Amino acid sequence: MAREIVSLFTQKEGQALIRRHCREIGLAVADLKQLVEAVIEKDPMGRRHGLREIFDDILEKSTEDEPASP
Repeated sequence: MAREIVSLFTQKEGQALIRRHCREIGLAVADLKQLVEAVIEKDPMGRRHGLREIFDDILEKSTEDEPASP
């Protein structure tokens, strides 16, 4: 994973960009961080096997946390 992507979480401007983008796509910033962490964790191992399941779990929990539409 490119360091430039992760540094967005540490820079003020990057955080604003992340919040705006996440709002546009309907994804919580915390969920995006979890997705990025999952990729970083798997990347050094050269193993991407299992990422799809991890992403599915994170995104499924994200939609469960959203309030129901009236």
